[in-house]
Amino acid sequence: MIAVIGDPDTAAGFRLAGVKEVYEYSSEGEMDIARVLDNLTREDVAIIIVNERFAADTRIRAKIKEINAQKQGVIPIIVEVPDKKGPMKKELDEIGQLIKRAVGIAVK
Repeated sequence: MIAVIGDPDTAAGFRLAGVKEVYEYSSEGEMDIARVLDNLTREDVAIIIVNERFAADTRIRAKIKEINAQKQGVIPIIVEVPDKKGPMKKELDEIGQLIKRAVGIAVK
């Protein structure tokens, strides 16, 4: 199953694409994304898509790192997607780290 945590525009797009597990938050509103991430890792969710701007929050970033450190294999895969403002500059490539962990070599 795929789950999405995003802003209203991102959420609407994934709903139109047929994703059923969509959690919508506004950038100004109260965000309880860390708790949603915890709940999604306990379910049968294989891919969690998170808006980049939400994932950039230090509390959410720490939760994503914690989930990635505790998982046994590669599931759940947490993918960060840009919003309508465009991609953000990142210090660490999470997908690259996941590939390195799964395959054993770094892909550039």
